Amino acid sequence: MTRIVRGALALALACATVACSSGEAAEHAATTPAAAEETPATPGSPGPPDQAVTLDEARDALDTHLATDDVVRAALADRWALALTRDGHRMITLAAIHSHGGDPPRYSWGRREVYVPRQSPGRSPQWFLATAERRDPSGETRLAVLVFARQGEGARWQVSHESLLYPEEGLPEIALDDDGYATALDPRDQSVAVSPNLMGPLHATIAEEGPQGFASGLIAPGPHTTGFYAEIEETRRTARERDCMNYRSIFALAARYPVFALRTADGGALVAYTLVRTSTWSPGKEQLKCGEGRPVPIPPEARWLLGAGGPIIREERQIQETQQYVAAVPPKASTAPAHVIGYEGAVSSATNR
Repeated sequence: MTRIVRGALALALACATVACSSGEAAEHAATTPAAAEETPATPGSPGPPDQAVTLDEARDALDTHLATDDVVRAALADRWALALTRDGHRMITLAAIHSHGGDPPRYSWGRREVYVPRQSPGRSPQWFLATAERRDPSGETRLAVLVFARQGEGARWQVSHESLLYPEEGLPEIALDDDGYATALDPRDQSVAVSPNLMGPLHATIAEEGPQGFASGLIAPGPHTTGFYAEIEETRRTARERDCMNYRSIFALAARYPVFALRTADGGALVAYTLVRTSTWSPGKEQLKCGEGRPVPIPPEARWLLGAGGPIIREERQIQETQQYVAAVPPKASTAPAHVIGYEGAVSSATNR
């Protein structure tokens, strides 16, 4: 543990000498990871010579990150905290920092595992998936699914994705070879019921269209699928009746962020992806003139962005959320739907005019 903490402090100090400015909170463009190559390995060995990321390296990277994250949060070092992240998780971390007045929640971490796909050193980005028990300040413990990525050998590992499994869910068994390595799937892999790159768009469709939409047979009902549809319908009704406002909510795959997928033991896949939800309130041009200049309560999760501007909407209020999900996808021959099993998200931008 001493070695891990020392490594954490070293990394934090290293961040001070690189470009870890608040400007790095802007969204990172990311390359979609290619599927790892299946490389023959010698049984009992730590991996073939051209394996980009070994199991031991991934374990060290995970342990060092979790220790470092605690150090920089305790020090209220927001620039360093952001330097540990990339892609959609950076936006969620930024929201956690600012929505808590610069003092983001600290977590304690328990049992952890790593799942490293076969990949050659020439691939970029290189990545691996990990799980860790995360205990929050209230004492609740959930299993976090994290994806670490780096641009190439020697680059810094950063967390690209983090979701919390629903309390009633468990992680599907990941398929491992004789040496303990996993198999990554190409985003367009068609050996599973839903190709990894289509999980986000189909998820967005069922969130907007609900159980009557064309994606209803492909994505299972749940709090962040059909549950969103029910929430949107209710918010649309109350916005019109109470506030004289039009309301719409649109979901879309965050195409600039990577999609990660590992083969599961049943022949399906575990898929991690990011959605962006954009919710808009407006009085409209002609339809609802009664809504012009009305005060409409600001959702608590958006107050860190809109609190100073007041609740009055003259033209439009728009709130955008960055949402990260993990889903279990069955094999192609299965008739079962894909199942969203984990989520984490936050309001990442907002305007009120």
